[in-house]
Amino acid sequence: MSYQEALEAAGATVHQFKEFGSYQGDWFALVTAKGETGWIQGSYGSCSGCDAFEGEFNYERGECDQHAYAPRTECLGCQEAKRKLDARLADFGKTYLDCIQTTDAVLKILQENVEWDDGAKEAIDWVRGISLT
Repeated sequence: MSYQEALEAAGATVHQFKEFGSYQGDWFALVTAKGETGWIQGSYGSCSGCDAFEGEFNYERGECDQHAYAPRTECLGCQEAKRKLDARLADFGKTYLDCIQTTDAVLKILQENVEWDDGAKEAIDWVRGISLT
């Protein structure tokens, strides 16, 4: 599971998604959601203490206690655990869908950060290279 999958679970169509950084950094997604197409920006970290997604989901896969690490599609407990996990994933993704930005707004933020953010220049080039049409 990932931030991209959370956005998709929340109902967004993700056209492009990319992370900038190594152990921590920013991610950008070009999405269509709620009738609007634009950019969503988020940050990620290397552990559950500094990454919202890992903190919420860690390594969950949607299985019951009996089938930990090996979910079984025929198990009713696994089916219920997966349903709950999918609902949490969608709820998590929805928190980002209220922050859709224009290309100009994203580029402005990145440009302001280029002096201290090693990934900002690469992100600027990538965003500029993506067509919204």
